Amino acid sequence: MNWSRLDKSPWVLFPVFIFAVLTVATLVENRPLSFSFDDSFITIANAELLVRGGADSFGNTVATGATSPVHMFLVALFTFFMPAPVASFVLLFIMATCYAVGLWKLLRVVGGGPFLSACGTVIGLVAAMAWIQLMNGLETGLAMAVIVWAVYCSQVRRDVPLAILVGLMPFVRPEFAVLSLLLALFSAWRLRREHIHLLKLASVAIFVAAVLGVLSWYFTGHVISPTAEAKSAYFDEDPVKFKDRLIMAFSALRSTAIVWPLAGLVMLPIVRDGWVYLGFVIAFVVAAAISLPSAMFGYEYRYLYPFLPLGIVGWTAVAIHFRQIQPMIALAALCYIIAFPSSGWRYYRGSTDWNRAQEDVALWAEANLPDDARILIHDAGYFAWHAQFVVEQPKGFVLIDGVGLKTPSVIKYHEEITGPSRGRDRGKAIDLIAREGQAQYAIILDWPFWRDYEAYLRGAGWTVDLIYPNPGRYQIFRIAPPLPG
Repeated sequence: MNWSRLDKSPWVLFPVFIFAVLTVATLVENRPLSFSFDDSFITIANAELLVRGGADSFGNTVATGATSPVHMFLVALFTFFMPAPVASFVLLFIMATCYAVGLWKLLRVVGGGPFLSACGTVIGLVAAMAWIQLMNGLETGLAMAVIVWAVYCSQVRRDVPLAILVGLMPFVRPEFAVLSLLLALFSAWRLRREHIHLLKLASVAIFVAAVLGVLSWYFTGHVISPTAEAKSAYFDEDPVKFKDRLIMAFSALRSTAIVWPLAGLVMLPIVRDGWVYLGFVIAFVVAAAISLPSAMFGYEYRYLYPFLPLGIVGWTAVAIHFRQIQPMIALAALCYIIAFPSSGWRYYRGSTDWNRAQEDVALWAEANLPDDARILIHDAGYFAWHAQFVVEQPKGFVLIDGVGLKTPSVIKYHEEITGPSRGRDRGKAIDLIAREGQAQYAIILDWPFWRDYEAYLRGAGWTVDLIYPNPGRYQIFRIAPPLPG
């Protein structure tokens, strides 16, 4: 079959139609509005804090616990015009649109005809959890858009926009600092004889990075978010040997539902500057192996989804030279569309329902716990936001984040106890954190791993009484430390 004949049709309407259907379905599903992950409400609460000032329920006067300053600043900016959750929701669609448009333009520039580019763009939207990650309430969609437009600027040699993205990247996600550095070094080598142009680009990148660095320092107390260090200390139960950790990190690439699109990563060197982006992927996997390889499996592999468009670009570049691959890409797009309602979309509906269920817990606590209650908590987003920014009279709850994202002072216990013991002594750290915070209550998710909080406290001699039973969901306990002696 002569596949080039298909390019005579207006195939751009194909991804436009898919995007429209996804948008309508997402808007209908979000009544009332919700997000997939509790962490999204950390950003929402931080945006509220930036706009309103004061201190949050954890005692922080600066925004704390947000991984992406750029994402947080954008939500805060939109909050001037609409409620913070709506601002976050609207921003997700803007970033998803930027990603989809950028991916279409990128695939066209790489050389794909309209049909091939349309199929690649659709795969980028519906492959496994792609749309869910774009709508998860976090910075994933922003990260995917930044990656796409950086590759596009590399292809068409738009050096100034690329320099802006280079300065922006470290503040989108911390690991993007590696890509920023690689692009800067490669551009410096490529333009080594164009001194004036190189100086101009360096000035642009440094200016963008300096502005965002100052803003991040002023509003968060850090230039680069320390959330990765907090999670690494808390969650690390992975093998000790680097070889085993590296195998575990690479196995995440193999076990994810987007393994076939990601296989296109090995073909990136065909594309202009492709070695830079492949080098970033390899550096990311190695760094994950060193710090926390299990994180690559978390949140439905969300940290791998910024690589999805890179894999699609690799496959497209090969398909241009080997026409036999084009029907495979078209078939892959069709299969992902067929599978999406029963896989990705089902997960999305379940995850948003899960977050909505937190409202009942928050309302009960606000009606039944003392205003000055000191509460140990591990999911530090929705409950804290609701108690401070939703109720008519904000509660004076004092919250203690057992993980450390919102209570940075507790990270030392996980660095000294939890991390070195590979999680075996996490209970000792939780005991010390609860004692230091003088916790009177605990909100614990009745779910594997998190329900261990109850066992940790009981094992350390705490009195733990269930006062809000909620099997399979968040439960509230009254806790008291053991008596001295």
